[in-house]
Amino acid sequence: ASTIGMGMLDATVCDIYLVNESGAIVGRPILTLCVDAYSGVICGYSLSWEDGIYSLRNLMLNVIADKVKHCRKYGIEIKEEQWPSRQLPLKLVTDQGSEYKGENFAQITDLGVELINLKSFRADEKGPVEQCFNALQNYLKPILKGKGVIEPDFQERGSHDYRKDACLTLEQFEKILLYCIIYYNTSRTLENFPFTKEMLEKKINPYASEIWNYGKKEVGANLLTVSKEELIMCLMPRTTGRFSRFGLRVNKLRYRHDNYTEKYLTGGEVTVAYNPDDVSNVWMIEKSGRYVKFELIESRFDGVNLETVQEIQTKTRERIQTGSEASL
Repeated sequence: ASTIGMGMLDATVCDIYLVNESGAIVGRPILTLCVDAYSGVICGYSLSWEDGIYSLRNLMLNVIADKVKHCRKYGIEIKEEQWPSRQLPLKLVTDQGSEYKGENFAQITDLGVELINLKSFRADEKGPVEQCFNALQNYLKPILKGKGVIEPDFQERGSHDYRKDACLTLEQFEKILLYCIIYYNTSRTLENFPFTKEMLEKKINPYASEIWNYGKKEVGANLLTVSKEELIMCLMPRTTGRFSRFGLRVNKLRYRHDNYTEKYLTGGEVTVAYNPDDVSNVWMIEKSGRYVKFELIESRFDGVNLETVQEIQTKTRERIQTGSEASL
């Protein structure tokens, strides 16, 4: 691709052991990246303990985030041109990890993004992300030597137990990682970049962020502006909801919306997006792609996550069963 806007996604387990707030070892965090294939800019990242759809959603939210504000949360001040990416690449390339195939993530195509699954990346196709992981780990290792970083001998018998050195929390490590990402975007020299005549005339330096800033103004930049709300809605899990005269039934709970009372009586099925972490609302997806917000009727479950609700429902059934047997 000779324009920006083709994001390559991949995840790796970092070569470092981290601890929690009280100093106990938690393990090695997972870093998920989206790297622009043309400029090499790191468009976004997610650092977490779990991979899968959860880290992918965080990754996409970071891709569209205002990076100046994001860095400020960690006490790092940057200028916008140092980390200029805050739009969604219109092409996302993944190797076919199960979480990328999962239907939740595939829903991102509803926004107009094209998902390209390479069978399994050949090393050369994966170039920009591989280079990026290697570079970031190489920046980190010398600085964090003896602080839980794993050296090449860590699989050998009788080698040093690097877990004993662990002393950084996820948040501390993330702050260091952010400095590395900013350096990678703004100061790493791209030695093999195919400069055009015009780029040379405009004195564009061989740094990822400068090439991105130049490319963003060019015709054919494949970028999509999308809001945080739209993205969250789009990546939510979906299920079938059924209208009945008692409301819209989703995941064995009932929801209401003032404009849809007529619908209740006629019945019928609809596709609904829901948030497993909070059952207070669901969103009916209309054929036009519009999301309509429904409210939970049973207020005792307000703000509760789906797992807890299901547990309460099961225990209630068991309790009623036991009660009926006893009264019999």
